Amino acid sequence: MRFAITSLLTALFAAVAMAVAPVLHDVIISFSEDAPSELLEAAKEKVRNCEGAVITHEYTIIPGFAAKVPEGCFPDIQALSIDYPPTIEGDGIMTTQDKGGVKVGI
Repeated sequence: MRFAITSLLTALFAAVAMAVAPVLHDVIISFSEDAPSELLEAAKEKVRNCEGAVITHEYTIIPGFAAKVPEGCFPDIQALSIDYPPTIEGDGIMTTQDKGGVKVGI
């Protein structure tokens, strides 16, 4: 009986360890000023539907938003429009000095 419980717990732990969360990238997704507002809303909806993704900030000065997004969502967002393609760029702290080669974004 004790062996069965130990085996069950080991199998459960292995299953949980294998279910690793996707790597999320900090990005800013923006569109040109003349892009339809529906396109921005569609991009936000795509991000909300991606597993693990979250919108961290919505901008009012530019048509865009910041988000943490898994790499697998990028093609869906890029495919929203050919006429008004989104700009997807890494989000992070920018400096004028080298900080030891810290990589920012995607």
